[in-house]
Amino acid sequence: MLLFFKRLRNQLITNGKFQKYLLYAIGEIILVVVGILIALKINNWNNNRVLQANAEKSYLDIKRQILDDKTALLKVKAYNDYYSKAYEYGNNIIMANDRSKVDSLAMVCMALSQFSDFHKGGNIFETLVNSGDLKLLKNDDITSRLQKLEMTYTFANKLEDIHWEIIINELSQELRGAINYSSYKAVLPDKLYSLEIQNIIYESIYLTKAKDSVYRRAIFEIDKLVDLIEVETGSPSGI
Repeated sequence: MLLFFKRLRNQLITNGKFQKYLLYAIGEIILVVVGILIALKINNWNNNRVLQANAEKSYLDIKRQILDDKTALLKVKAYNDYYSKAYEYGNNIIMANDRSKVDSLAMVCMALSQFSDFHKGGNIFETLVNSGDLKLLKNDDITSRLQKLEMTYTFANKLEDIHWEIIINELSQELRGAINYSSYKAVLPDKLYSLEIQNIIYESIYLTKAKDSVYRRAIFEIDKLVDLIEVETGSPSGI
């Protein structure tokens, strides 16, 4: 093809048909420009296709991670609900000063050392920033909601830390010597009905209620994020 155009050009020059040659030259330039533009278009299309594929992969990775988080949250929420009810039961025993239920109160007091513990180790948003993948995500609603979710995680972690500090700094001192840890029997029954123990139980009730609220909020935010990602990627639920 190139040889054909070269021969045609030489013939036009040889025959003195300069005007036709000029038109031919302009046409040749146009063909070259069009070829370059088509090549650039194809290259841009390929680049955009790769970027879109990488963005979709990032969205689906986020979806998998937060769905794993939701599974963990549902478990700790159920655990937290169980002990919250137990603490309320113990508080009612103390409020009623029901000495016939001292063994049940001892069991509740022992259960005060058990608590839900959702500690999110990784930071999805920070990982995206550090890896450079954040620039692939063009949906600002998803990225802002992801930041909001991780703020909720941080708040949950702070509540877990507070709960642990109460157990270590307050509960251990009050229960030491009051309950036989091997039999779960009250050794000093009056101690279990003290204001100190009641306050610890009340603090634990407050924390379990606060954590339940945060767990619910995190689950709600995860569901919203999953919905947005599925719309963005066109991926069906469960993937």
